[in-house]
Amino acid sequence: MSNEIFSESLAFNNVKKRAVSSRSYRVRLPPSNSTSFAAGNTIQFDLPANLQGTYWNSNQCYLKFKVVNGAAAAGANLDRCGAYGFIRRVQISTSGAQICDLDRYNVLATAMLDADASLEWRGSSGKQLIGTETSMRGEFLAANAERTYCLPAAILTPLGQTTPHRMIPLCSLSNLQIRYTLEEAATALVGAGASYTIQDVEMVMMLTELSPGAQAQIDQITGRRYDILATSYMHSGASLAAGAGALTANLGFSMSSLERVIISIRPTASQVAARYSLGNRCSYGLTQYSLNINSEQYPARPILVADKCAEVHAESLIADHSLVNFNAGNAFTNGFANASIDGAQGIGFSMFANIQPRANKEPQYPFNDVNPTGASAGNSSTLNTDAVTPSTIGTFLAQIELESGLSDGKSSHIYSGISTLASTVQLVATFDGSGTGGASVDVFANYTVLMSLNMAGTGVWSISV
Repeated sequence: MSNEIFSESLAFNNVKKRAVSSRSYRVRLPPSNSTSFAAGNTIQFDLPANLQGTYWNSNQCYLKFKVVNGAAAAGANLDRCGAYGFIRRVQISTSGAQICDLDRYNVLATAMLDADASLEWRGSSGKQLIGTETSMRGEFLAANAERTYCLPAAILTPLGQTTPHRMIPLCSLSNLQIRYTLEEAATALVGAGASYTIQDVEMVMMLTELSPGAQAQIDQITGRRYDILATSYMHSGASLAAGAGALTANLGFSMSSLERVIISIRPTASQVAARYSLGNRCSYGLTQYSLNINSEQYPARPILVADKCAEVHAESLIADHSLVNFNAGNAFTNGFANASIDGAQGIGFSMFANIQPRANKEPQYPFNDVNPTGASAGNSSTLNTDAVTPSTIGTFLAQIELESGLSDGKSSHIYSGISTLASTVQLVATFDGSGTGGASVDVFANYTVLMSLNMAGTGVWSISV
């Protein structure tokens, strides 16, 4: 028998098959605790439960709300993560069991949008949905303005990061609860006297209901037990003094498969009102960094920080599984700086903004700024040199990949992170002492969890890390 095969283009008997009998419908779920929220409040959603044969597609779910800018005297800008800046913390639980608890959610959202969202998306879909811009800031809200946002709801949580993609069954005896804790106004908005309220909140969900016969097939295959692998995030923090020369921080990460670690350093001086504090990240004079797990160093040789941070970014791309993805974009180098050309119009420099000023001198990248103030996103004048405003926002971000090459970070069938159960996990870094004013270090663990729902047993969700 010949080993030769036909091209897929000639496989005429290989056609799509009709799906099992089902119907999909959209649900608008209101919060369970109030209808209007202010900074510092918590918005709670109780997801549907006891719905036999009904499943939730978390990737087709968005959080819709209206922001009313309460600053009467002047408007305010969002930080460059857009409306995600209003969310400080996300918690997911059921029957008293914690499935996810992610503090500094908006800091991580800013970092991940910088790393993974192209400037084309930020200036198109992102601009409409969540208020991002192609510059170093988010959109402007005028005084007393009202703006409705629609945020993809499940990003950076295990419900939206199942591997492979799985719909979430809603047949459990106890519902899933999602809590969003809102950020303080001075952090979420950049402007004098910033304040806001959030109204008309709802979670828009797409549910799919299977026919009894189709659900019976699922029950036969699964034995009424639903096991879902997903990736989740956890936050740990540390602080740096002015002129720090070294840092050894215990992170407290304990999980069976730690896959990557994300490191964000933010100057203390910019974590005040009227500064872009969520996205203003600095290198703070960092010279090298690594992890110690039970005194074993990962990677075996520390990652070095030099000039334009090429090694730092290469390691981040490896952790993001995109080192050879030449179509991927990011927002790390999108800033303005003076170009030192007298008499030319459009003076200034911007990597990818809506305008491309003429410049023959390339400025320092914002990625490796040591002490950015976070005061201005910058502006390029089209009239004269006097109106040029350099941006003072840094974008430094470091990541460490911890998966083995077996899964290559993309496999939906295996996971291969490092077990840190009963282990001491430390961030070890050295600095050259050039950092001033102190800084906070936000470290995020990306790891695999197992969510299980046994309808032949307890009938409620459990989680294993």
